[in-house]
Amino acid sequence: GAFGAWTVTMKLRPAIVTLHLLGGLLLLALLCVQAQHQARRVRQTEPVRLDTGSARLLLLVCVLLGVQLALGGWVSTNYAVLACTDFPQCQGRWWPDMRFDQAFTLWRDLGMTPDGEAISFAALTAIHYTHRLMALVVLLAMAWLVTRLHRFVPLVRHARWLGGLAALQLASGLGNVVLGWPLAAALLHTGGAAAMVVVLTTVWARTVRQPAAAPVAHSHAGVPGVPT
Repeated sequence: GAFGAWTVTMKLRPAIVTLHLLGGLLLLALLCVQAQHQARRVRQTEPVRLDTGSARLLLLVCVLLGVQLALGGWVSTNYAVLACTDFPQCQGRWWPDMRFDQAFTLWRDLGMTPDGEAISFAALTAIHYTHRLMALVVLLAMAWLVTRLHRFVPLVRHARWLGGLAALQLASGLGNVVLGWPLAAALLHTGGAAAMVVVLTTVWARTVRQPAAAPVAHSHAGVPGVPT
């Protein structure tokens, strides 16, 4: 609520608007966790036990998605979507001119540097291109996780949802770039991100890491025919 008010009073300062978006997604994730815990108590079901590798991969994907959501919010709040209007290159090059120092200075007014000068186009390009490169990392990690989750029967449906939503995010993200940021594609991209949060949080809430088996000590004292 506070960030919503500050979004207005601070005149769309990018850091405030991005935090407002991330706060809404965090509330959505917490509601998913609460719903899953309540459903488990009502249905008296056991959590799905993941092996250590799958559990670590799930955590990694959650972290990567969180970073990508923040980068996506930063692209949107800085109006950097149209800094690259071609794909897979940007401005006809694989590595366009970029200014990362201006791009990721967090506390500044919209379209301005902390010194009060207009932010450069190279900075907007850096914001856009970083989000695009990070998307590749997230998609590869997500594909790996989807493959691992297919090993667990209760999570197969969730794995398919994650795969479908990842494809949707790729398509809607490309649509924003090549179609000039149409409203339908922008809403679909934001909604798809929220849906990925829901599914990934649901998987997290439904699973626990498989504990390592503790060695069992056998005592043969007093057993006939067994030396002690």
